Amino acid sequence: RTPSILSSTITSVALLQQDMASARTASTIHADIHRLLQQPQPQAQAQTPPREELYQILPSPEILSRLQSLASDYPDFATLTTTQEWFGLPRAGSSRDCPHDAAYPSANGDGCNNYVLILQDKEAHPDDSDVQSPLLRPPADGEYYLSLEGGWWKDESKFDDLDGNERSGWKYLPDVFLSGSVHGDERVGPTSLVEMSELLLESARCESLPRRRFRPSGYYEGLDDRDGGGGGSDGGADDRGEEKEDVLRWKNEVVAAQTCRRSLADRAIPGPFRRWLARLVSTRRTVVIPTANALGYARNERTEDGIDPNRDFPFDVLPKNRDECMQTVAGRSINELFRSHLFPIGLTFHGGMEVVAYEWGAPTYLNFDAPDALAQETIAGAYSRYANGFPGHQAYDYGTMNDKVYYVRGGMEDWAFAGSWDPDRVVECAPTTFGGNFPPEKTRYNNSTLRAFNMLVETSDVKNPPRDSLGKRSQPLISGSGDENGHVARNIRLALLAMDIVEPYVSIHGVEDLQFEDDDVIPSMNMRRYDGGSYFENSRMVWVPQNRKTYRIIWTVGGAFDIDFTEVLFGPWDALPENLADDKDGVYPSTTTLKTLASSQFSIASPANI
Repeated sequence: RTPSILSSTITSVALLQQDMASARTASTIHADIHRLLQQPQPQAQAQTPPREELYQILPSPEILSRLQSLASDYPDFATLTTTQEWFGLPRAGSSRDCPHDAAYPSANGDGCNNYVLILQDKEAHPDDSDVQSPLLRPPADGEYYLSLEGGWWKDESKFDDLDGNERSGWKYLPDVFLSGSVHGDERVGPTSLVEMSELLLESARCESLPRRRFRPSGYYEGLDDRDGGGGGSDGGADDRGEEKEDVLRWKNEVVAAQTCRRSLADRAIPGPFRRWLARLVSTRRTVVIPTANALGYARNERTEDGIDPNRDFPFDVLPKNRDECMQTVAGRSINELFRSHLFPIGLTFHGGMEVVAYEWGAPTYLNFDAPDALAQETIAGAYSRYANGFPGHQAYDYGTMNDKVYYVRGGMEDWAFAGSWDPDRVVECAPTTFGGNFPPEKTRYNNSTLRAFNMLVETSDVKNPPRDSLGKRSQPLISGSGDENGHVARNIRLALLAMDIVEPYVSIHGVEDLQFEDDDVIPSMNMRRYDGGSYFENSRMVWVPQNRKTYRIIWTVGGAFDIDFTEVLFGPWDALPENLADDKDGVYPSTTTLKTLASSQFSIASPANI
């Protein structure tokens, strides 16, 4: 028998799937964990506290408390900051506003903080720019995640690319932007995003357990279901039968894995859904600003101190009115986030009607379709279907902002969509608020910054809907039309779909009669890191007979609505180089690996069922 390596590509994205380098070795760890998880285990308290069945609109103090809990409970996946400490922005409001901000460590001065929650897998992507930003976290924390590389970063000759940029070779993450409340009296969005973030982080943490780097060497060899112990002389106990510290940690993580999986399953989030949510955390960087208009949300007012943030962006603003943009901290916060990231997909939640709306929404383009009108219509229709309706509320209508809502000058959606490729509509802002002296270069954009499908979601006819219309925590991912659905429940799903479609992906689910119980993306996994092992030693491996004429491989395509073309690439494991990454800069896959995959030893197969 010869092991075969499986890889997948999507021709439209030139994506090399990471099945050979993104999961634990199935033949050892998976069987051990599976057997142990079937045994009765002591109960471990889940990190997420029990919550009431019905969602409820969260006030500003509760939002801050929940965000702080998420950042502390899931430090490897969540970072909480403010646009004040990240970008040096002022606070809107007075000493009477946002007294709850005193609970945030770096809060000082009058007014309100504008909080940002970043969801990303720091262990899998330790060199990500947000992980390494000294403005987001103390430098020591960024160094900690790099230190887990296991020596790769200790040799300075190995981490410069041709342009002199430091990198660990892992792929760059696509960015997703989610804004909860530009208008402070429109209340559904912030709660939806906080609840969504908790669901994502809980799933990612659960799916990461037990973490392979804590598995004691030789533990569970000869595992016997009758006693649950580890056989052999390296079974994890000393001569007095006392458990070693590393064995105890491993067993605790297995118990935690069992407990959180059961908890999620009890809330109608079984394995496939849990793995999907974990993938969204581990393969994307999602920037959530729950209350962009923090002052307006705290006061329950539409504006920020009398200025509408959704008229505050420099798109389709008349040149004579250049002092009427970037007047608000809300607008400046969003501007800085877009300047420091590249968002292909974004959502901004509002209220007052029920519709998903896309470009155009500017008076200059009142009777014109956007260049991407078909793609936007397809995506908006999918948002509507997955959100669905519930008693008394239809699934979201969808169409252009000009047709379904109304046009505005200075709107955030059109600015984020076209600010980089329609420069004639962009002005350099010169606001006089907060002492003036706004740097004009802050509203000069290159040809890449502002090209997002940034859609407007009008969540509900009533801006602050009653609790019995928000939905239930049961079956949060099921697109039902019963009373379990509601304004919050359906917008959790809508936001998750936005994260999913930011980038297409392939997932291999099985070979022959073997169905994989783990996804091919495991949170907190970085293949160069563990035990000094190579990609071979840390990847999923499936043994198949060498001389068979056919092999049955099952895979799915996600992050897309139509599959124009997909294929699987397979061949002998032994034909590949020992290190699938580049020896010099760590780029995966290396040129040598790609050349091998293109050789006659590997074959390409198209699916038989599409």
